[in-house]
Amino acid sequence: MRQTRLQQRLPGHKPGVETARAERVLITGASSGIGLATAIAYGRRGARVALLARGEDGLESAAAQAGQAGAETFVLPADVADRQALGAAVDAAVEALGGLDVTVASAVAAAYGRFTDTDAEDFDRTVATTLTGTVNTTRAVLPALECSGGSMVLVGSIAARMPLPLFSAYATAKHGLRGFADALRVELAEQRSAVSLSLVSPGPVDTPLWSNLACQSGSLPASFPGSYRPEDVAAAIIRCTVARNRGTTVGGAAALIQALSLAAAPLADRVMRAAATYSLAHGRPCPERSPFDRSIGGGRIRGDLPAARRSVLRAISGALSR
Repeated sequence: MRQTRLQQRLPGHKPGVETARAERVLITGASSGIGLATAIAYGRRGARVALLARGEDGLESAAAQAGQAGAETFVLPADVADRQALGAAVDAAVEALGGLDVTVASAVAAAYGRFTDTDAEDFDRTVATTLTGTVNTTRAVLPALECSGGSMVLVGSIAARMPLPLFSAYATAKHGLRGFADALRVELAEQRSAVSLSLVSPGPVDTPLWSNLACQSGSLPASFPGSYRPEDVAAAIIRCTVARNRGTTVGGAAALIQALSLAAAPLADRVMRAAATYSLAHGRPCPERSPFDRSIGGGRIRGDLPAARRSVLRAISGALSR
């Protein structure tokens, strides 16, 4: 088992940051994509941020970027699927930060290809990281969040409410995550817990994940237009912790697709079947190594998808909240 190593980065506080006090934040999946964008966003608020992910190099880069934004950062290399290592890392974060006000669970992994072609181990490892890893994180941080009356944000997906062919393991994990969030939210209310629990469900987001999939079909999925920016998801996460609400869907188009999928399931199935056929026929080269055998992202927020667009809904809600 890998030993947890806690490193502190003290970049110095930037003047004029948007916060009244130093929030104590733990982010999983923090070395790239949504997790990194969220760490930077909290850095601009002058937060103290513990960044947790598997890859140390990516974490170092992420910590530098969050530090430049104004955060005091702590680096925690750990695998969320390893309950013991994760527990040790969370304990180290709580000790270093003096408690927790916010936890954002955004660690994710995915296998791509038809279910009948998907290696059973890759399927299980996708679920272990994306679903079980989030459950492990929630279990580990709840005592500290109870002490502070803090906020827990789970990063879900619109895949939890619509068919997502060629990503059966990922869809399974995100459906399970939604069920977990709904059940736990009711339990927390029954216990009169002071912890708020939010589920943020984005549409397709341009992150390094899409170029770091376990390939079962011999190729990565075709590049698709219309992806959203990780920064918009990060903004939605922070708004959920401020409003202490149930969560939100990121992206007006994503919300529309989700609604149409629920209202017209047969049509949605046909559309997604056509999308799967296109993706298999126009795929990109697979990475040489499985993402399960290495860390992904390497301190990058964006991936290789066509130019990511801003979420109009997020821009409007952000303007109204100022």
